[in-house]
Amino acid sequence: MGEYLVRMQSIDRRILYAVLLVIVVAGLLLPKGLGVNVGPQARMLYNAVQSAPTDKIAIVSVNWSASSQGENRPQTRVILTHLMSRHIRFLIMGFDPQSPTLAQEVAEELAPQFGYKYGVNWVNVGYRPQVETTLKSLVQDIPATFKEDAIERKPLSSFPAMAGVKNIRDVGVIVEVSPSGTYKAWVQLVVGTTSAPYCFCPTSVMAPEVFTYLDSGQIKGMLFGIKGAAEYEELLVENGVLKERGFTTRAMTPVSLTLILLFVLIGLGNLGMFAARRAGRRS
Repeated sequence: MGEYLVRMQSIDRRILYAVLLVIVVAGLLLPKGLGVNVGPQARMLYNAVQSAPTDKIAIVSVNWSASSQGENRPQTRVILTHLMSRHIRFLIMGFDPQSPTLAQEVAEELAPQFGYKYGVNWVNVGYRPQVETTLKSLVQDIPATFKEDAIERKPLSSFPAMAGVKNIRDVGVIVEVSPSGTYKAWVQLVVGTTSAPYCFCPTSVMAPEVFTYLDSGQIKGMLFGIKGAAEYEELLVENGVLKERGFTTRAMTPVSLTLILLFVLIGLGNLGMFAARRAGRRS
């Protein structure tokens, strides 16, 4: 038995990759998945969007690119789904060159389901390189900050979706989806100027640093990577917005199984190390 445990320290990596591949494929093929427990951060964000007034516009700031869309795209999708289900107008903006285009794809994919039309129910102002300058101006005058949209290149104020929108006081909720630390600029420059809740959707690796702002109340809700997106999708199903869980929830099954595999391998490696030490003492 000890000899087999010692061998656990030198398993061929090709075997490990093969096991991992089987787990991922099997997890994706499971029809219902393992299920998701909804955390308080996701529920806070859901409540913030659910409580947003329908006569005000929502700002969806997207700063993700192709490199992080595995987590940020599902987050963007569930947020836009919720906004559309409540018939809330929204404005897409971004501080990454790729993000407004990628978010526009998500919006256009969802639009027929909820009867949304570009320019009437949402606008996309595209990429802005200067974070602080844009946010300072946005607080005072939204149409003057962006001037024209990024899709049709028309004056922003000419779109029905922007009717009655002048400054930050006309915004009902702000949601940022980002793998970077731009949330700090929003907290410093925007949060104190409006009663609209600001919520943040980061990747999993940067989520822990946001909890301080959640505890202080400066950030009103958070989606913790793809897990947070799956939790939000669960809330949408619970409240009848979606009829069934989608790919985001199913994707959590291979993630969970992969973590279990990791813990098992760590345990086997430690057992092998202890067995090797014991064999060394005996020899």
